[in-house]
Amino acid sequence: MRVRNKGVILVCLLCIALMLFASCSDKKPKEKPKQKAAQAAPDRIERVEIPLDNAQGEASLERNFYFIFDGSGSMNERSGGQVKLMGAKQAVRQFLTKVPVDANLGLFVFDANGIREVVPLGPDNRESFMQSIDSVRASGATPLAQSIKFGTDRLVDQYKKQLGYGDYRLIVVTDGQASGIPGAAQYTTRYGMPIYAIGLFIEGDHPLRKYAVSYREANDYEDLKRALEDTLAELPSFDLTEFEE
Repeated sequence: MRVRNKGVILVCLLCIALMLFASCSDKKPKEKPKQKAAQAAPDRIERVEIPLDNAQGEASLERNFYFIFDGSGSMNERSGGQVKLMGAKQAVRQFLTKVPVDANLGLFVFDANGIREVVPLGPDNRESFMQSIDSVRASGATPLAQSIKFGTDRLVDQYKKQLGYGDYRLIVVTDGQASGIPGAAQYTTRYGMPIYAIGLFIEGDHPLRKYAVSYREANDYEDLKRALEDTLAELPSFDLTEFEE
């Protein structure tokens, strides 16, 4: 009787072992979790090689500041205790006292009198620069894209005159946004001209933040003055091609 019980127990154990073996063999090996696909590298903006084809060109280390001043209708609004246009004019007047005397200045405005260059890029023009700022009358839209492209072309012309030497900056002071800004900023970037942008009382993000070497928010006129002075600082190290399209 004991022998028979032992045989039954052995048979049961063997059956259980076979069942466990079959169960294990049917299980598929666990797959390794798939790694998330690496994010594509941001598109790189192809740099344009500027030809030094100016026959009258001469090597020069002069610094060049081309200024775009927003005189659109919204600059007539009051913010920070006064009309934005008045506060901006005062900030620019103080900025001019900080600009090196041997630097070249240029000025492009859009206002009640249209969109135009009022001071060509050059030296010894501080008086005409400030007179032109004082004469701005706020009205109209915000054609920033067209202004940025125009200023870029003037800096490129100067780059050729100086045979590629010197320092070049496009300074934009605006209180608004407009269509076409990314394309215009990419145009500037392709030619290697750094953008210094100041957003005056602008709520939310601004397209120029993505492309500018420096983008400053000015929520009062002291901010604006400091931001303008910062455009005169030494140019930081940056790679002009590493911007997303």
